[in-house]
Amino acid sequence: MRKLLFFASDFRIGLSSLLTDQIIALKQAGVDVIGVAGTNEQEPGLGDILKSEGVNIERVPGLDEHNDFKRLVSEIIRIVIDDNIECIHVQNNWQLAIASAVRLRLFFKRRFKIVYTIHGFRHNSPAKAIIARFLIGSALHLVADHVICMTTYLKKNFLLLSYKIKLIRLGIKDDYFIDSFIKPTTQGLNIVFPAQFRIGKNQDLLLRSFANYINLTGDDKALLTLPGTGELLDKMKKLATELGISSQVIFPGFVSKDEIKRLYLNCNLAVITSNSETFGQSIVEPYVLGRCIASTPVGIAPEIINDNSGFIFSNESELTEILVKLSKNKDLLISYGENNFANKDQFRWGAITAEYIEKILR
Repeated sequence: MRKLLFFASDFRIGLSSLLTDQIIALKQAGVDVIGVAGTNEQEPGLGDILKSEGVNIERVPGLDEHNDFKRLVSEIIRIVIDDNIECIHVQNNWQLAIASAVRLRLFFKRRFKIVYTIHGFRHNSPAKAIIARFLIGSALHLVADHVICMTTYLKKNFLLLSYKIKLIRLGIKDDYFIDSFIKPTTQGLNIVFPAQFRIGKNQDLLLRSFANYINLTGDDKALLTLPGTGELLDKMKKLATELGISSQVIFPGFVSKDEIKRLYLNCNLAVITSNSETFGQSIVEPYVLGRCIASTPVGIAPEIINDNSGFIFSNESELTEILVKLSKNKDLLISYGENNFANKDQFRWGAITAEYIEKILR
């Protein structure tokens, strides 16, 4: 098994919660892994969690600010040589450029494989998406040994790289795998959609559908919770007021993963209105916790949502119809949730890490 250098942070975010979970899972599976990250953290205490799990993490100042490229390359060269790295796993194009420069500098001294996980490609703009796919695809064709796609939806956008692509899903935090199914309330629809307030997440579609639903059913117990921050937050608050539903819509701002889990357990329906998702944690997390899902056909949704687990919709009217249907058939909220809960183990990090080891590190 190859010794792995795993980039565990991202642009402007620093050490991320998702990548922290992944590197811990790799360590627990017996992988000889070293993490590298900038000095920031998405949530306070992530570095301490890695330390408590025995994960060695190299902090490289400036890694996530995308400057001083030459110094960053030298830092990674030092780590590769000192720790006899045989495989580097990067998460974005900046990290790919660094790894490529390291490979070039060490070409006659040390060989290692480069692994790249595709997390995004400007998919909210059709024109930019075409350009991004071409540029990313060309770079990966030249320098990556393995390309990880998390869904078949994502793989279809990079068909020319199919000879390098490995389909490997992302996992969900162990804390989300509760022992027994918690039956959701059926006293009014209680909907949650955590996401950044930016173009492509379409909280306005959800707000309008929710308003339509209330006008059609008079459900005064219905509640919509929209956690997150972003440039469109104030605009969505204003829209909720204009639609006359502000008393039934909550905007809690940024919330931790633990708080999102609590929100999911208190809700009976998770709705995802995104234009696109490379994977879709907001789809999988409520699925694992045993909640009914209604989603646009993005990310992992078409692979796990069926007639026994939830709904796929494409526009405001279709979502409104789903909400009205659920208000008349509230037992579906329970039966769909139970079916999802029964199939949760496919998203455990243990099984996913075993697949990673077999496809990437052997």
